Amino acid sequence: MLKKVIFLLIPMGIFAQNKPFDPVKTQERITQYIFSKPDSARIYLEIMLKNNHLLHDTVISKNYNNYGIYYSLTSKHDSAKIFFNKAVLKSAKYPKSKAGSLVNLSIAYRNSGDYKTSLDYQDDALKLYESIDYEKGKAIVYGEMASNYAYMIDNKSATKYLLKGIEILSKSTDKTDRRNLVVQKQKLANIYFKLENFKFAIDLYEECLPAMKEVKDLKNYYLTLINYGDCLTYVKNNSKAKKVLMEAAKGLEDFHNAEFISLAYSKLGKIALHEKRHDLSSAYYKKAFDGIKNTNSFRFMLIGAEYIQLLNQIGDFEKALGIIKLVENSPNRKTFNAEDQMFFYEVSAITFKNTNIKDKGIEALEKAIIIKDSLAKVYKETTTEELQAKFQTEIQHKKNTSLKQKNELLSQKVSAQRRNYMLIGSGIIVICILGFAISRAYWLKHKLEKAKLKEAEVEKMTLLERNAYKKRITEDQQQIIQLREQELTSMTLQLANLQDQISSIIENESSNNDPKSNSVKSSLQQIIKQKDYWKEFSIKFGQIHPDFNDKLQERFPVLTKNDINFCSLLKLNLSNKEIATLLQISHESVITKKYRIKKKIHIQDDNEFQKIISEI
Repeated sequence: MLKKVIFLLIPMGIFAQNKPFDPVKTQERITQYIFSKPDSARIYLEIMLKNNHLLHDTVISKNYNNYGIYYSLTSKHDSAKIFFNKAVLKSAKYPKSKAGSLVNLSIAYRNSGDYKTSLDYQDDALKLYESIDYEKGKAIVYGEMASNYAYMIDNKSATKYLLKGIEILSKSTDKTDRRNLVVQKQKLANIYFKLENFKFAIDLYEECLPAMKEVKDLKNYYLTLINYGDCLTYVKNNSKAKKVLMEAAKGLEDFHNAEFISLAYSKLGKIALHEKRHDLSSAYYKKAFDGIKNTNSFRFMLIGAEYIQLLNQIGDFEKALGIIKLVENSPNRKTFNAEDQMFFYEVSAITFKNTNIKDKGIEALEKAIIIKDSLAKVYKETTTEELQAKFQTEIQHKKNTSLKQKNELLSQKVSAQRRNYMLIGSGIIVICILGFAISRAYWLKHKLEKAKLKEAEVEKMTLLERNAYKKRITEDQQQIIQLREQELTSMTLQLANLQDQISSIIENESSNNDPKSNSVKSSLQQIIKQKDYWKEFSIKFGQIHPDFNDKLQERFPVLTKNDINFCSLLKLNLSNKEIATLLQISHESVITKKYRIKKKIHIQDDNEFQKIISEI
């Protein structure tokens, strides 16, 4: 602790000396520390703020934005909104700067659960970027829109905007756009995670994490670790998940971000609960709930509901009631995710049942069912069916009790009548009961048929929507594979061209007997021998088409390893000239090689050969 205090005081000591104010160097320090050491960045932010009278409006606006980012990183969303609003006002005359401030303001509103206001600000920012034709800005807005739709459980819209953003950023040659591209790929991984395409999500997470660390975007690195760890639990890799989540929790402590630290500990608690280590799970969930209850986070209800679920399992219902009360009294209840609300009411109903608070239990079940219907789930969930059954059982029990009491009163009145009326009265009662039973049976039959019809329609819609989801996922995967193929092809041709240039230099120097020239030629030859371009190409190709070589070998056992390597170049649709350059052979040799392979597999037509390569 003492070391941290000393570290934070060092910049203050430096500026305490009567040195002139240097806005450029101060801004450089803010950029250096804002995402890695926000407390250190704040010291320089305050220095800039004190010298606002010396600065241009765009610089002041940037300073306000950085202040807002600082408060966002520390989960103080209301303070963040104040500074982002100041940045918007200060940059009113500068469209590009104003649009960036609007994007930051939209993120602050999203973090506090106000998705509609957040989308409104993003629409304003997009219009400004379109007015100045700023493609990078449009891509950033698309990414933030995707985040909003993801939280709103609209995965279709989220995926659409992410692919728009990725397409723009992938075309950019600016190295500074790499960070934004990585972030948007990470968001796409989150969508695939939600759609339960765990393998593809894990691949994208593992691609993004090293890149985030390289550009020192540590906050997004630790947040991605949380999603990555959560995803690993779904493929039953709990040991790695725990290690990843613990790294995220410890790393986020430098940002003093209670919200995301709590999220990491809640994921650890979930794993411990699955492993039936209830004491450890309880410790993690207590830490998570205590950390998030004083924030304005929309994740408060979900973590609270998971904590209640654990307490229900270990029988600590009184403590669960206390958690329920805290969640119900939250000022942000209306901003909580609908699925989180449904889960909260489900676990609350169990708590109320075990504490004999039946009325609140039934009320919680009704709310859970209403939310379930509004979400229009694409498939039935067994847990929700059980809730409906419990709810119907409670209602029917009350109806049966009431009917029994009425029958007893009626029997007492009938017994007081004279004998001759008893027979008539009994006959009337029997007729009424039969009529009631027949009408009730008809009503129940009609209701059952209606329910079955509705169920059939839901199942039909389920099938159609699931097929549509699978189709979209396949299309998205194909787009990313195509992007990776383009990157591989570009890299391969660049390497081949480099090798070709080196060979040309060696050939030109061959006629020169100068000792220095011979030394250069020898060094270049050594470089070519040491750099295995083909091995590097094979590794990258295997990552994109992992089964190509094996399937081609299985279908055509007569092909040699060199033949299969040659076919992998054809798979990328490289021309004969490009293949010749890559393999350092003549154009005629490429044609001859292709002819020999076709002859081995008994194919004459070029189109048929290319079709086989494409389909494998």
